[in-house]
Amino acid sequence: MKIDLLKIKGQLGRSINIDYVEDIESIEFKGEEYKIVTPLHVKGTITVQKEGLLAELDITGSINAVCDRCLDEFIYNLDLKLREYVEESVDEEVDDSFYENFDLTTFVVHFVILSLPMKFLCKEDCKGLCPVCGTNLNHQTCSCKREDIDPRLTVLSKLLQ
Repeated sequence: MKIDLLKIKGQLGRSINIDYVEDIESIEFKGEEYKIVTPLHVKGTITVQKEGLLAELDITGSINAVCDRCLDEFIYNLDLKLREYVEESVDEEVDDSFYENFDLTTFVVHFVILSLPMKFLCKEDCKGLCPVCGTNLNHQTCSCKREDIDPRLTVLSKLLQ
């Protein structure tokens, strides 16, 4: 979505209200594409302040993700609070086309990407996969014999025998 910030440029305290649904199908992050399940709803204001144009936005929605422990697909809910300066100082000379055609979509998508976790987990206590047989330990148990010994210390375990 493009918005015209030229209407409020240089007028301290003036703001533009934002309330729209972002019309994108997916987000690309870390070489993977995350399908948007619930569209991103963006609501808030962009206000002219002495320090620059301050965007205060609430972003909600959900994406389809894969758990990094158990490899199950799940829906990851987004409930983000953005408080960022769009442009650092209103006093500096910036081309009017920046204000006239400000790309709010790119701004919001970059913030969403920065807010995604480094590791997706379907739930906090996800048990992951059995390292021997690959069974998803969240759904069933397996009878594999597993010793929780750090592979770097296996040489030392021979001393105990």
